[in-house]
Amino acid sequence: MINIRQFSNREHWQEIEITFERPTDDDTSLGFAIAGGIDIPFLHHNFISVIVININENSLVYRDKRLELYDIILRVNHIDFTNIKHQEAVNILRKAGPEVKLLIRRLSPSINEEIKLEHNGKLGISIAGGIGKEYLENDHGIFVTNIGQYQTNKQLDIGDRLLRISSMRYENCGNRLKNRLLNGRCTEGSKVLFGVRQEQPQVIKVAWSSLRTLANNLTP
Repeated sequence: MINIRQFSNREHWQEIEITFERPTDDDTSLGFAIAGGIDIPFLHHNFISVIVININENSLVYRDKRLELYDIILRVNHIDFTNIKHQEAVNILRKAGPEVKLLIRRLSPSINEEIKLEHNGKLGISIAGGIGKEYLENDHGIFVTNIGQYQTNKQLDIGDRLLRISSMRYENCGNRLKNRLLNGRCTEGSKVLFGVRQEQPQVIKVAWSSLRTLANNLTP
């Protein structure tokens, strides 16, 4: 028998409905800016979601406090935003009327572990993921995929989601940028503080004979 560890990110994301009431019937701005769309992807050509990138201070949305940076907009009123051009999305938000109903998708896990790693120039971990190169399907988070033998601090584990490294947030990070940021933290000192979300993996026992059968079926 062999133990296979499986990780699930189903509980990491939540869908939330938010309704805003404009003070007038005109197209007064709600007070937030968006990026993305099928014609103007955000950070990477594979990431076409419409995402909140700025909330104006003292605006309706700012005072309301429910919409957050990097929320992904799935629907406005009854209009699907999952396959829409950027300017069309902007126009729909402007003309949505006095009542604007948003369905958004939000990364929900909070940091549940603060881990400090000591290093001599290398952290001894491998990471994967980021906008444009998802490690888990429909999830652009950054995950620990390997722990090096020379990493003496074993608090980090494979499957951990990186949410912050030192003072840098990692929830929405491009694939290339993530490695530059991680390497940059190593130059700031001999210790790096990680804020992570740790989950207990599900362990599945699989017989060797089943693996051999699968391998044989995959062989051309």
